[in-house]
Amino acid sequence: MNQGPGDSAKQAKEQRRAHAAQLREQEKRRQRTRRIAGWSGLGVGIALLGGLVTFVVISAQQSAPPSAASTVESSDANRITEVPATPTMVAKGASTDAPWPAPSNASGRAALAGLPMLSAEGSIEHIHSHLSISIDGKSADVPGDIGIDLTQQKISPLHTHDMTGIVHVESPVKRSFTLGQVFTEWNVALDATRVGGYSTSDGHSLTVFVDGRAVTGNPAAIVLADHEDIAIVYTKPGQTATAPAAFSWPSGY
Repeated sequence: MNQGPGDSAKQAKEQRRAHAAQLREQEKRRQRTRRIAGWSGLGVGIALLGGLVTFVVISAQQSAPPSAASTVESSDANRITEVPATPTMVAKGASTDAPWPAPSNASGRAALAGLPMLSAEGSIEHIHSHLSISIDGKSADVPGDIGIDLTQQKISPLHTHDMTGIVHVESPVKRSFTLGQVFTEWNVALDATRVGGYSTSDGHSLTVFVDGRAVTGNPAAIVLADHEDIAIVYTKPGQTATAPAAFSWPSGY
């Protein structure tokens, strides 16, 4: 069928409309493409910036000098604890005569020793040492519950459970512990010239044995080691101190 002039004009108009619609759709697609590219570029930029920040933080951590204390997250104790970088080399305790019971303020004594109170015993550092004390030939008991707060249900990584003299180190972080920290938690004075209220100023002698061998210097600085046997012997003037028999470790230790 032949088309008249009006039909041709109408068809041309419809073709122009279709072409215009096609151009609009192409422009929309280009805009969407630009937006996607922009977001992708931003994402890459954020990732690169994050990587740069991570690198800077890690580099700073690796190059920074050690601080006086470091914060360590403990999975064993379910908490974050602040741990001194160096162990306490002195004992902060009372100069009183035996017997020396476990103090009632275990948390406060642990803080003086630079130790945290945990909700559970740690397992990263796990050792046992033995401590005995002799005063003029008589044994002075090392009580249980040193470093254990029964009221708050908290425990120091350095503590005793019973009167065997076994000192437990059960820490959520790897570090050193000293005899001075034990005596600080116990609230008993200790240095090269005294233990508790017993001093060498009246002619008595204070001798410390580690694994049967006499050691000199400040006993508070002794670093605890596994199955280490520490004996403090306070003797009358003129008497020679001798090391006690080696401790017989129970099974399981």
